[in-house]
Amino acid sequence: MNTMTALAEMQTVPQSAEQPRQRDKRKIADAFSKAAGQYDQLAEAQKRIAQKVLELCPTAGSDESEIESVLDIGCGTGYWTRRLRDQTQARWVTGLDLAEGMLRFADEQSDNQHIQWLCADAEQLPLPAESLDLVFSSLAIQWCNDYHALFSSIARTLKLGGEAHIATLLPGTLCELEQSWAKVDKKTHINRFTDEQTLIHAIRQAGLTLSATDQYCERMFYPDLRAVFDSIKGVGAHYSEGDAGLTGRHSLLTLKQAYETMRRSEGLPVSYQVLILSLRKL
Repeated sequence: MNTMTALAEMQTVPQSAEQPRQRDKRKIADAFSKAAGQYDQLAEAQKRIAQKVLELCPTAGSDESEIESVLDIGCGTGYWTRRLRDQTQARWVTGLDLAEGMLRFADEQSDNQHIQWLCADAEQLPLPAESLDLVFSSLAIQWCNDYHALFSSIARTLKLGGEAHIATLLPGTLCELEQSWAKVDKKTHINRFTDEQTLIHAIRQAGLTLSATDQYCERMFYPDLRAVFDSIKGVGAHYSEGDAGLTGRHSLLTLKQAYETMRRSEGLPVSYQVLILSLRKL
């Protein structure tokens, strides 16, 4: 395997008033690693969102300057890393992820020309200064602890004139599941998501220019509660920063009954509040 492991120890950053609570990145990485083999089959919402981000990225032969080096933050199985490589025709493409299991799966695929896989933390990118023309990231930065560190790291590694297109999740994501759990107990079952203004503040503090934003709701529908859980746990996104612990049979029945009150003709809804950020280094 040609994966470069640049992170012997995943360091944590002291929590500030603007930051969500500290997340255990080793547990996050382990959850996504275990989901690698089935991720692409279950990640329907993630694919819809990533496609919107890809459409914002330069295309080879367009009026944009030639793209030589590209970074995919939170590359997972490498599906979008390969699409990004093909679209931009970049000479150097790096797929970065916390989860070694994801990177092993990516490396085992046959179509990896011009791609290197890098196990590292986006808050501390182990890449040379001003080495990137383009940063792509879809549904990865919501797992960060320190957004000032994240955007400062992106700003340091982008070339002048370089750009970044990033999708993340806002408060209100998984609201149906959160409201249903509230009928069961008072514990925290859903991770807290960072609001738009906090992210924009961190972007500006890093010296990056926010060129565009797009906020919308991506809503999926599933036949039953098991399918809802599969859509989340099956892609590795089930890490919780709360104290929920184990759930008994009675609690699950109450949860199911609460969620059923939200059923629509299409099925049980799962909402993702999406924010797409387009940034430039000027």
